[in-house]
Amino acid sequence: MDNVGILEQRVSGLRAQLDTLRADERLFQRAAGLETQREKDHATKLDLEAELEAAKKALNDLRDKKSAAMQGTATAIAEKMGRVLPYGEARFSVDDDGTVFLGWDIPRHGVVSYGGLSGGQRVLFESALAYALTQQDRPNAVILIEGAELGREIDLLLESVARANVDTQIIACTCHEVTAVSDGWTAVHVREVAQ
Repeated sequence: MDNVGILEQRVSGLRAQLDTLRADERLFQRAAGLETQREKDHATKLDLEAELEAAKKALNDLRDKKSAAMQGTATAIAEKMGRVLPYGEARFSVDDDGTVFLGWDIPRHGVVSYGGLSGGQRVLFESALAYALTQQDRPNAVILIEGAELGREIDLLLESVARANVDTQIIACTCHEVTAVSDGWTAVHVREVAQ
């Protein structure tokens, strides 16, 4: 083989190597660009995670404020109900997840949820709840109580409402005879007249 042929083979081999090196260089440049992009994406991810944590914290703070406000209102309503209940204490609570409990802590029975109250207990409890929810500075506020379920407990209702000195007109209707009329109450007997 002559020198020209050998040189042409070497040039051809060098060109092939150069093409391979250029391809490798392009891959390295692409890889460097990908690494730069990965670093940018990682920084963006960290920023988004920080924003997410801040948003979660803000949401938890708002939930805590809402829960405190709701519980404050629930406690105030329960305390106001206690002024009218003839015995025991009202229980009203709102959990962080929004679960509401309304019940009555009855002596020698424990806490009974609203749904577990007997008919007569409900009349007493609902009367106290109506009182607690009535705007007291409103002129001519009226609470109407249907007390047929009460039986002899009508006296307890009349006595506890009179003792609470509520600034609301309360009309209690019952088919049972009232044994004593507490101060502040007027008893009116309505009888059907046969025709």
